[in-house]
Amino acid sequence: MKKRLLPQNNFLIISCFLLISQSLFSQSIEDWYVNMPDALNPALTKQNRLELLEYHKAHQSDSITNRFGNQTRLLSLDSLNERIVVQNTPSSTFEMKMVGLGDNNATIIGIIRTVCAPACHSSVEFYDTAWNQIPIQFTMPKAIEWVNEKSIPTDKIDMQWVRNLMEVSFISLSFSSDNQFLIARNSTLDFLTEADRKVLTPFVSDKPIRFKLQGQIWTRE
Repeated sequence: MKKRLLPQNNFLIISCFLLISQSLFSQSIEDWYVNMPDALNPALTKQNRLELLEYHKAHQSDSITNRFGNQTRLLSLDSLNERIVVQNTPSSTFEMKMVGLGDNNATIIGIIRTVCAPACHSSVEFYDTAWNQIPIQFTMPKAIEWVNEKSIPTDKIDMQWVRNLMEVSFISLSFSSDNQFLIARNSTLDFLTEADRKVLTPFVSDKPIRFKLQGQIWTRE
């Protein structure tokens, strides 16, 4: 029986697919960071990002001057766990991590932006490897979830007063460095007056809330 040969067009399509797959697989977190669209991190140009990483690798410097005249500093570069954290300005950070989707071995790109003024608050977005934003579901926890209401002496502290203070939430996010967790920390106390913070601190947990990606939903542990 004669072997059937693939039509030339099909052969070319398969070859291109294999080359693209190999190229995507071989890219490091440094590659994704340098080559991402500038609109995702307006403080730095592609050249800025490249210089920041090259200076770091050469042990020359961990900071550069960004396009707005501020110092941008590389806080963490973990090539093994594919995570990078950059302090864009004195009050803002940018974090990127490659996150695996367990159901089909696909990889997505997670980006966290955090602003501290003075309480820190984050936003998180997810992209495919073509830089299309994708609808990965994550529900930001509320500040009141860190309050141990049962421990509050209601004869001395008005619970409605507590709930009012915790109504506006400031939550900072980060990716865990060694696995696939998304970690939420409550920063709301930093927004309160010193007097209110002193009253509430004993009843507010400082333990982070962890989320794990299940399918396309971040579920709380």
